[in-house]
Amino acid sequence: MIRFYKEADYEYIFNLLREFNKDLDLKSNPFYKCIVYDDGIIKGCLLFEEIYNRMEIDYIIVAKEYRSCGIASRLIGFLINYSRSKSISNITLEVNEKNIPAINLYKKYGFKLVSIRKNYYIDNDAILMIRKCDKNE
Repeated sequence: MIRFYKEADYEYIFNLLREFNKDLDLKSNPFYKCIVYDDGIIKGCLLFEEIYNRMEIDYIIVAKEYRSCGIASRLIGFLINYSRSKSISNITLEVNEKNIPAINLYKKYGFKLVSIRKNYYIDNDAILMIRKCDKNE
């Protein structure tokens, strides 16, 4: 089941983010939103920012023991459908050029390369990607 996070999920999501050296406070940024894949236990989450008529994916994190189970795909599919319901014009993201599985996942869902940010990840470039949202698709 995919749902928006609840207050009771906060500690688990915070710890999941810390495993990836991300120290974010979901409560302090009014634009942050989080959806979780919850099948009795949170197996992954997608953090995004909804800013006016666009969304930006900040992080997709799936717990190590649940990777390669389609959870990230389900989270992205949910976000795309949610975006359509909110009349969002596009979804953007940036991804490390070395993260080939993530790049392939985004391409599968219609994200296109827009630009490169040189040395964004210290020794690696970031790939900026966008997916236009159309209510009729």
